Amino acid sequence: MKKRILVAVGDCIYSKHAVKYAARISSAAKDVTYTLFNIQHLVPRIISAAAERDSNVKAEVDTLIRENTKTARCIVEELKDLMVREGIDEKRIEVVSELVQVGMAKDILNRAERGRYDAIVLARRGLTPSRDFFIGTIAAKVIEHAIKIPVWVAAGEETSMKIMLAIDGSENSLRVVDHAIHMVGTRPDLRLTLFHVLPHLRHYYSIDFEKENPHLHEILQREDKLRMEDFYERAHERFKAAGLKKSQIEFKTSIQSYDISTGILGEVKTGQYGTVVIGRRGEREAFFTGRIAMRLVQKVSDQALWVIP
Repeated sequence: MKKRILVAVGDCIYSKHAVKYAARISSAAKDVTYTLFNIQHLVPRIISAAAERDSNVKAEVDTLIRENTKTARCIVEELKDLMVREGIDEKRIEVVSELVQVGMAKDILNRAERGRYDAIVLARRGLTPSRDFFIGTIAAKVIEHAIKIPVWVAAGEETSMKIMLAIDGSENSLRVVDHAIHMVGTRPDLRLTLFHVLPHLRHYYSIDFEKENPHLHEILQREDKLRMEDFYERAHERFKAAGLKKSQIEFKTSIQSYDISTGILGEVKTGQYGTVVIGRRGEREAFFTGRIAMRLVQKVSDQALWVIP
């Protein structure tokens, strides 16, 4: 089945990193096409209003729009050439540049939803030529509102094929596994680590509650073990069907009692991963969104981060 990736780009080095990352990480996946999507800024309303009253100003504004359009077209064509040099057939690359309609984040989401893309790729910063942005603005807005489409936030151009999947045994974790398999494809250098943090009652209530209810704590961890055994069996079936070898897959569990996001960040720091993948929803639906996924969005800076709905 064909897969589509939307890469939001601007005139900056960070967009080059995002393009290289998208090409390299998905180079072995089958039937993938790419859209390099550039959004041009509108002329400020105060200037366009003046242009309506003054023909000389209108001529200047028209020239500015033409130059901006020409520059934007050059940007996406240069990035297309870069993607071709990364080994992607130019027939699989579409370039689009258009004026902003609603706002940069919203326009990216609208394009992705209308085009039924399988992933949105963003650089961590530098989407616009006039101002770099850090996580917390455009990329964070896209992640926050992309409730149906996976978002990949690229950190740099280096693409280690060591990928960490943060999982909790839920159905959404299986969607995380499926997305990684389908979008990365089968390649000999791929290494997948499925990382799970053993649940503690304090993750749901408080440390005192955990101490006061040792039997409930024991039940929680016993049931989690059973659920994870079933999850790993189902995940193995998917890996086998995709053609991945057992030597390419590792399962790791943290038994520490600190909160889940801290456990994941600790593994990210020590594991030398190139990409970290996490589900937007976990066992408790919005649990990952509010307390884990968005914390990783803010804290993971040296690795690419995927957030999967």
